[in-house]
Amino acid sequence: MATPRLMIRHKIHLGFSLVFVMALLLIFAVVELLVKPKLTQQQQQQIALNQAGIVELLGAKLSQTEFLTSTLAITATRLPKEQVLFKTLFPRVIDNHGDATIAGGGIWPEPDAFTEGVTRRSFFWGRADGAMRFVDDYNDPDGAGYHNRAWYLAGRDAPADRCQWSNAYTDPFTLTPMVTCTIPMYDDRFVGVATVDMRLDGITDILSQYGAENEGYAFAIDNVGHMISFPSTAIQADDRATSLITATALGQRLPWLKTTFERATALQDTDMIELPKDEILGEAAYVHLIRVPQTDWTIGLAVPRSRMTAAAESTGLFLMLAIGALLSAVGTVAAISLRKLLQKIQQTTGQVRELAEGESTRVLDTGPLNEIGELRLAVNAYGDKLKSLLKHLEEVQDELVQSEKLASLGSLVSGIAHELNTPVGNALMSSTAILDAKQDFTRKLAGQLTRSDMDHFIEDVDEGAQIIERNMTRAAELIGAFKQLAVDQASSNRRTFELQDLVNEVHLSMRPTLQRTPCRLEIDVPASLSLDSYPGSLSQVLINLINNAMIHAFEEGGPGTIRILARAGEPGWLSLSVSDDGCGIPKELQKRIFDPFYTTRLGQGGSGLGLHITFNLVTGILGGRIDVSSSPGSGSCFTLTLPVTAPNREES
Repeated sequence: MATPRLMIRHKIHLGFSLVFVMALLLIFAVVELLVKPKLTQQQQQQIALNQAGIVELLGAKLSQTEFLTSTLAITATRLPKEQVLFKTLFPRVIDNHGDATIAGGGIWPEPDAFTEGVTRRSFFWGRADGAMRFVDDYNDPDGAGYHNRAWYLAGRDAPADRCQWSNAYTDPFTLTPMVTCTIPMYDDRFVGVATVDMRLDGITDILSQYGAENEGYAFAIDNVGHMISFPSTAIQADDRATSLITATALGQRLPWLKTTFERATALQDTDMIELPKDEILGEAAYVHLIRVPQTDWTIGLAVPRSRMTAAAESTGLFLMLAIGALLSAVGTVAAISLRKLLQKIQQTTGQVRELAEGESTRVLDTGPLNEIGELRLAVNAYGDKLKSLLKHLEEVQDELVQSEKLASLGSLVSGIAHELNTPVGNALMSSTAILDAKQDFTRKLAGQLTRSDMDHFIEDVDEGAQIIERNMTRAAELIGAFKQLAVDQASSNRRTFELQDLVNEVHLSMRPTLQRTPCRLEIDVPASLSLDSYPGSLSQVLINLINNAMIHAFEEGGPGTIRILARAGEPGWLSLSVSDDGCGIPKELQKRIFDPFYTTRLGQGGSGLGLHITFNLVTGILGGRIDVSSSPGSGSCFTLTLPVTAPNREES
């Protein structure tokens, strides 16, 4: 017996395990528990400072508009009430030295405040082609006026020294997003308001540049939830839109920002939100929200998480490289002593692979009883067990294959017998009827034969022969359908036919079978319905559904009604249903009725193939769909939705 030696795992544990564990713990502790949180917190504080700065910048921009509006209000109350003077002075004031962010502005006096007896006397200028143009529409006596507008009413009860900012809106004429500053005018009493319309595209430019500087993107939401600004590359903008998209609607289109928008609309001061995945930035991100006190807008800044943790990641990478260099040095020294061990492991691995592929019968040499020796002993034992199992599996394989073939063959034969029973039975009954007519004719021939007897005999033989021909043809089609069941095809030919004629033929072929039961078949098919399809396949579907109702819907010997109904549907489609007033199908069974070999009447006339074949024919070669509606005690209805022109077989 080999003498036990020092185990290899002891050498590995004493060297590499301690180094690896200490290195991993050191990197994890320093980076994850100290560096990342500290640097991330500093970055978040810097983002908050940036947000405060952008709020101050926007506040300064808004203050300019407020100051301009206040100037209009004060000047309008001090000047003489002369139209020429107003129209001469105020356009230059509102133009504000060509400030493109000012879309327009005006003076909106109270009734009789500017001219006695004049209800509407406003002065409004809008920017067009870079210059201010006077707009007199609001003074139209037949118009809606301006005294009941929301921006006018907002100024009526407002303090004289404070701007009332409107909700963000899209100008209906220029389709430009803007916002309106309203300041009331007082001359011992309220005498009207002054307004200035500020374009929001300047705000959008500021936020776009601000987001790019922070390697992310910025957005703005007004106090009622309208999106003032959002990156145009993230959403497909509609240049014809007459209103701003809401944060709620945008949240539906960008679901990863839905919670952010909800918290933004309810924000009181500031908030920081972490996103697991921002689809715009393509990675996890932080979103900082801050409130603009002048307008109650919310400014959001989304910054990639990688930017927040970049310093921590670089520090961790440095530590990993340093410790990796140390491990490389140790590994180089250890590689010489481990080379022999690796060679043995490789030899053992190759032998195991050969054994798994059945290409080796050799027994491994165990050598010293260290880890390699124990491994080779285990491989030898496993190999012996595996060889025994493989031999046993080979012996029973043929038996399992034969058993499976016999089981499948038995199920298929049962299904074929079920499907062929009806046409063969109908043909047999018709041939028996012809034989009886022949024997009766022979007896009459021996006596005195009349012309009437001859006519009756010919009619009976002709009708019976037709029934036999149709049912034998149906049997041939059924056999063809079973041969191609695996690929969902049928052997019948395609042609144009009248649906009413086809249903009547099916009724005729099923008549002998129906006459042996108390079941009644009703047909409601208009004569105007024609199809370019596969009549053989559709006939088989109808026969299967009728047989299914006769076997499963009614108690044995019990009466019932089966109804075939057809109606034109959408252009190019029609609806064909086969219903009964029988016992119905429980809901838990409806999802399985189209499975192959599933039946509740095994050994009682059901094979489990009828509805499966029906489903394959309808959804395959006929190019339609089949639905079932049923409830216990209320009967069942199978509805076929079929195209008037069936698809080609290659397409189906």
